[in-house]
Amino acid sequence: MHEEIAIGGAGGQGVLFIGRLLAEAGMREGHEVLWLPWYGAAKRGGTVWCNVTISDEKIGEMFVNRPSAAIAMNSAALAKLSTMMKSGSILVVNRSLAKEQATREDIQTIYVPASEIAIELGDESVGNLVALGALIASRPMVSISSIATVMDTLLPKNQKLEMNKKALNRGYAHLSRV
Repeated sequence: MHEEIAIGGAGGQGVLFIGRLLAEAGMREGHEVLWLPWYGAAKRGGTVWCNVTISDEKIGEMFVNRPSAAIAMNSAALAKLSTMMKSGSILVVNRSLAKEQATREDIQTIYVPASEIAIELGDESVGNLVALGALIASRPMVSISSIATVMDTLLPKNQKLEMNKKALNRGYAHLSRV
């Protein structure tokens, strides 16, 4: 397995957090991983990007130029990611904040109303985990249980932890409802 994942969105959407979850889960499962966050010198709401590589072999490149999987949390991320995806890749789009359609026919695009589902769950800040759940359901590069275990170690044992797990599971289950 060799997955190169790109995640994009606005600051405050949890882009870096879900990238870290993927990287830590990959390490737990014994894979080689690389996590590369990128954010400008902007305040909350500026563009944020994250690259994660999960592989069974040594990773030779630091940057992800042609992702095999991606999450676009808003319109700006969709515009950039849809043009750079590798043929045959998968792109999860937060339909709540990116109303446009991806125009590429050689990639699989999954539209998930991640922000709307998060609001329905009672916490609009967990849309990132809804999108991550959908990605893992469609391309299981790590197990959902590994992601949940990493959340147990990174987050305090409070309601937010349970809400994050609920959002992850809801995104994972969303594909079976589509």
